[in-house]
Amino acid sequence: MRRCRLAFLVALALVAYWTMAVSVSSRNGVTADEVVHLTGGYSYWKFNDYRLHPENGTLPMRIAALPLLAMDLRFPPLTDPNWLHSQVNRVGEDFFFNEGNPTAAMLWRARAMIALFGVFTVWLTWRWARGLFGPAAGWVALTLAVFSPTLLAHGGLATSDMALAATMIAALSIIWRLLHRATWLRLALTSLACAAVFLSKMSGVLIVPLAGLLLVLRWWQPAPLVLAFGRQERWLRRRGAIIAATLGLAAAAGAASLVLLWGAYGFRYEGFNRARSAAVSYYFSWDVILDHDPLPTYHDSELARFGVEGMPPRPTLMTRTIEVMRDHHVLPEAYLWGFAHTYKFSRERPAFFLGEYGRTGWPAFFPVAFLMKTTLPALLLIAAGVAALIILRRRRIVAPGIRWRRPWLYRAAPLVLFFAVYWTMAINLHLNIGQRHILPMYPIFFVFASATVLWIARVGRRPLTLALAALLLLHATDSLAARPFYLAYFQPLTGGPSRAYRYFVDSSLDWGQGLPDFTHWLATLRERGDREPVYLTYFGADSPRARHLPVIRFGDELNDRGARAFPAQVRGGWFAISATYFQRIYIPVRGRWTLGHEQLYRALMRHIAASAQHPPTDGAARAKLLREAMDYEVLQFGRLSHFLHARHPDTVIGASILVFHLTDAEVAFALYAPWDQFQPYVD
Repeated sequence: MRRCRLAFLVALALVAYWTMAVSVSSRNGVTADEVVHLTGGYSYWKFNDYRLHPENGTLPMRIAALPLLAMDLRFPPLTDPNWLHSQVNRVGEDFFFNEGNPTAAMLWRARAMIALFGVFTVWLTWRWARGLFGPAAGWVALTLAVFSPTLLAHGGLATSDMALAATMIAALSIIWRLLHRATWLRLALTSLACAAVFLSKMSGVLIVPLAGLLLVLRWWQPAPLVLAFGRQERWLRRRGAIIAATLGLAAAAGAASLVLLWGAYGFRYEGFNRARSAAVSYYFSWDVILDHDPLPTYHDSELARFGVEGMPPRPTLMTRTIEVMRDHHVLPEAYLWGFAHTYKFSRERPAFFLGEYGRTGWPAFFPVAFLMKTTLPALLLIAAGVAALIILRRRRIVAPGIRWRRPWLYRAAPLVLFFAVYWTMAINLHLNIGQRHILPMYPIFFVFASATVLWIARVGRRPLTLALAALLLLHATDSLAARPFYLAYFQPLTGGPSRAYRYFVDSSLDWGQGLPDFTHWLATLRERGDREPVYLTYFGADSPRARHLPVIRFGDELNDRGARAFPAQVRGGWFAISATYFQRIYIPVRGRWTLGHEQLYRALMRHIAASAQHPPTDGAARAKLLREAMDYEVLQFGRLSHFLHARHPDTVIGASILVFHLTDAEVAFALYAPWDQFQPYVD
């Protein structure tokens, strides 16, 4: 009876998590990665073709797209040049917004599937905490995980981050169990789990060194290894026998994992299914991805050259290894291309952190993101739990009802090793675009926090139990207050999401999720009789055009693939700017507005004004003028955003879109004031 009640309560908590994660879908628009994930996953099922977005794991993309197979959807024709050239963003935009498909229904179903990875992660968190520190600890960890804004945010998006967290922790857990008691079931589960890690995200290859470390630790531990592959068990006690047996288990699991990986790509080397359609190339050639050639420049203009500041292509040991594996067909082509792509763009990428701009990251990025985007009660419990493990365990204090079958540190070796290795990697990572990249650490933090219950045995039950309950209640309250924008959660001590754009952007705050609320705000504005123009600078993969928003797009040509006039005619009105665009990290006017920017801005202004009087007649000259007009608009936006940095937004919509109201005079000053008058806004 007690077991049934326990199972019911845990299941209730898991259902609550899934419901909270999925129920906010209508308030969160299409985020930056969801279009490519779903489009790629759908094409994998329908065409057995892996040209679209192979740099991400096929597993979460397939899982997310699975319910879409039951829908009557239209996919862009396989003769489309964008499909032939693997242009996933353009194919995805057509699939989502231009083929008449029900975007909201597609998104909800996909997110509901990915939320199951979140449910599994929460369950694993509970199991680990309960197994290490007892039933009370299990409830502490479960509460922290169920109401974690971070787990809720990424469990409710059709992306791959939650899949990696779930599969990595599951794989390490079953590997550790296999290394102590080997059965056919555990060997099969280990093979399946390791393959799932490889297929969840390219960073899943981290499972290989982690499994190696667990092997070495197991050899150091003198406990016997039980082989239970038949009716009779065999106990191995000699170190040499244990080493030989565990190496055999590792080889068997590794080989089976590779077979499963090949199976995920249809047991075919080539990523393109040429039996279904022709193909020209991936959207970057192999020579570009392997650093033999530089990245192509699609717009050769003076402004574009402001953004060229990265490292020149230079093959490394890693790229040479991938090239050898490609030439010998060691792994499927799409997997190797995707891994090479991930490796290339993880070495440098534009990023923003605490007012600074960089391309190779900051060691403090992830620690600060964790502190600012985790609830204060959870941080206090994590600190108390770690202190309990260090202080009380040293004094050999054990809470009543907790069985220490082995020292906790050894039993928790998979989590501790993963924690140490992953954090070491994170603080040295050059890819600093979002706190989501440390998502797998949250379950481990919550397991550590659950050790807080050890203090109860030391100090007394009632006072600490009440304090613990109060902190868990505050954690849940803080999380509920963040609904429906879990992604943009920042704890109140930091100023909350409305001030967070000063510290972080991109997937830590603004991933393009704010359009549904912006649509409502715009409708309300018009209902009040306000007819001033609304200028939108949107970052993300959602489509203001498909939502038929009566706005003037301004400065966001990178995210607006539709036809429009350049430059936008700007005057006083409402300016709605995505937080990521507000910090300008992905456009050539990132960082300070320099004299070079100002000189180019003035030169383009004069040239465009002159061209209006004498328009060019030949096609090449018109194309050049259009490119200059687009560059001029980007520079206009850069100048305006520098001007706006001196003031607070009038409102923040969807926790991600900053809205400013400007008069004609303010716009004129921001765009046309002489350099000596404007310079204070950029210093």
